[in-house]
Amino acid sequence: MTIEFNKETFTKRWTEMLEAQKKLDERIIQGNGLTYADLYNSDRYQHALLDELGELNHELKANWCWWKKTQAPVDRAKVLEEFVDCLHFVLSWQLATLEVEPNVGCLPAEAAWNAYKRGDGCTTVQAVVYVKGVSKFFGHAYTTPPVSALIRLMNGLELDYGDVYNAYMAKNRVNHERQDNGY
Repeated sequence: MTIEFNKETFTKRWTEMLEAQKKLDERIIQGNGLTYADLYNSDRYQHALLDELGELNHELKANWCWWKKTQAPVDRAKVLEEFVDCLHFVLSWQLATLEVEPNVGCLPAEAAWNAYKRGDGCTTVQAVVYVKGVSKFFGHAYTTPPVSALIRLMNGLELDYGDVYNAYMAKNRVNHERQDNGY
């Protein structure tokens, strides 16, 4: 069941996801001797996001694979899981942007809300083109994370934001458990 979110609820949940991501980032980034600036000033976010978008696209293979009669149908739970993996990197990217360039303009939750309220969608291919296009235009480092593209992808996949939020928070806990176990 799709629930329409108002600005207050949407931005509150986005902010909660950012806070959860920041705690996870502290463990992972600092634990690997890195900083947000290291990631922001390289193409690591691009590579991570493109990798996850590829995994998401693979989960959607039944929608575009015309040559394989034995292709399994799309599993919506796996699509949501792969989308959430993309979301982790976009949230981390937003946090890196805030640290490295604190005067970028729009607040992170506001940027996500603006994309959400437009309601337009896109495909994984369009999201990849956006990410690669921004990278090519600006060089190896990004100036802003692709929040709008990710929200448009969520809409295009017809994922419910409440389901995305719940799946993100659950996966964030799994990622902390992985860190506890030396992942």
